[in-house]
Parts: sequence; structure tokens; C-alpha cells
Amino acid sequence: MFGSGRTLSSFKVGDEVTVRAPSDRPVYHDGSHGTVVTIGTKRVHVRMDKAAFEDHDGEVANFLPDDLEPGHVGTPRNWDRMNEAVNAMKLATGNDLVAVAVDAGVITAEQGEQMKAVWARHLQR
Repeated sequence: MFGSGRTLSSFKVGDEVTVRAPSDRPVYHDGSHGTVVTIGTKRVHVRMDKAAFEDHDGEVANFLPDDLEPGHVGTPRNWDRMNEAVNAMKLATGNDLVAVAVDAGVITAEQGEQMKAVWARHLQR
């Protein structure tokens, strides 16, 4: 994997970062949101503000600069990511079902759009 070209000087104390597939750290940090607390000679020290797994919140871990992305990007919690994936699958299944019903003439296209909107709102709860 090619690095991003980030160096220690790319970061300063207080920067918000997202951990991306750490090259030599435990994988359970992937996706975690954190804040830079110190900068060492080779690594950036990050406090996990919202770790991928809640029990790592507040933990300080150190990462190579290429393992970090500036800002809080994406959904950090693994559980939330799983829920998003399941809901995307449910939404796609509902849309497919509506498309079949419209194609078969069981419902109108307008009714199909209404059903898709209701289903999407239901999944957001």
C-alpha cells in the first residue's frame, strides 16, 4: 500500500483525525475518531474520542502519519457501520420489491415512489 505522503509536520496538537487501517497497530482502531495530543519523533499520539469500539474511548495510541486522515471522516463505531450496511441492504430490497410491483402493474409508479419514501423513513428510526 502506498502512503499518503503525510509527515509528522502535517499534524499539530489539537487536530482532529481519523485512523485508517493502521499499518502496524491493532486493526480495531480502524475508523476511530481522535484528537492529536502529542507528536513524537516518529509517531503521532492520538486520544480516541470516539473509537471504533466504545471500550477504547479515551485511550491514547500512537500512529505513523500515513495511518491518519485529517478530520473526523465517516462513521467511527463498528456497530453503527454494521447497522448502516444492514439498512442499505433493506432499502435496496424494498426498492427492488417496489420495482417488481410497478413492472407487474400491481401498483402505479406514483404509489411505488410513496412506498419507497415511507420505507426509507421507517429505516431511519
